[in-house]
Amino acid sequence: MLQGISIAVGLVSLLCYLFVIYTMFNNAESVIGIVCLVGACVLGLGVIVAFVYGWIKAWEWEIVPVMGLWSGCFVLQIILTILRVMLNG
Repeated sequence: MLQGISIAVGLVSLLCYLFVIYTMFNNAESVIGIVCLVGACVLGLGVIVAFVYGWIKAWEWEIVPVMGLWSGCFVLQIILTILRVMLNG
């Protein structure tokens, strides 16, 4: 059950990431968009950069709800991971 919820939360998180990348390209921020896409393959650093840069530009790009959802998914993913570790002991 927890694994299914975790997968669903991960998919929502992925969609938020892709939306932020799309928004970067849509707002003439192609270089940072490419860095985030390539960086996602390198230890996931591109995802972290996209998350931070997305919050920096959230009000300007009017993506505050998406960033809030992405942040909520991040926190929920941590909670689910802790619960899975505790239950599987």
